[in-house]
Amino acid sequence: MFDIAIHKLFLKDIKKSKLNATNTAKLFMYISLLLNENELPSESLEHALKGEYKDTREFHISGDLLVIYRLKGKTLELLRIGTHSQLFM
Repeated sequence: MFDIAIHKLFLKDIKKSKLNATNTAKLFMYISLLLNENELPSESLEHALKGEYKDTREFHISGDLLVIYRLKGKTLELLRIGTHSQLFM
């Protein structure tokens, strides 16, 4: 099982993201799966990132809402949450 670390940018992003109940439930479910070292469902489109976000991964909560995270040792680091345009522009 992983520990969790939440980056200050993730906290700032989540305040702006206006998650509905469905997306909030899915976010917590995906985080729980990762913390327990389980694979995410294929609908999450989870994959490694390159460039500025090298050594990180992302998963989609729904549509264009995604989470950028990193597994470092035995810690799950939640780095960012938002849309592609918010995170990659």
